[in-house]
Amino acid sequence: MQPCGQSGMAKQGAKYNPPDPTQIELTPEALDFWARTLETDAGKIRKAVQKVGPGLEKVKLELGLGGAG
Repeated sequence: MQPCGQSGMAKQGAKYNPPDPTQIELTPEALDFWARTLETDAGKIRKAVQKVGPGLEKVKLELGLGGAG
């Protein structure tokens, strides 16, 4: 049995905290974080960053996730 609270809700990669939350890094940890955060595939995020740059808003627009406010 695993100790209570050790693996329940915590997911692998949950420790990653983006140094600049407006920029997407292409490290495996960052892509995992952003894939969960944006609820999309890490490969799509990588391609979008390579196309439009690391800016979060540009990437979201490229992915069709940007909602104008």
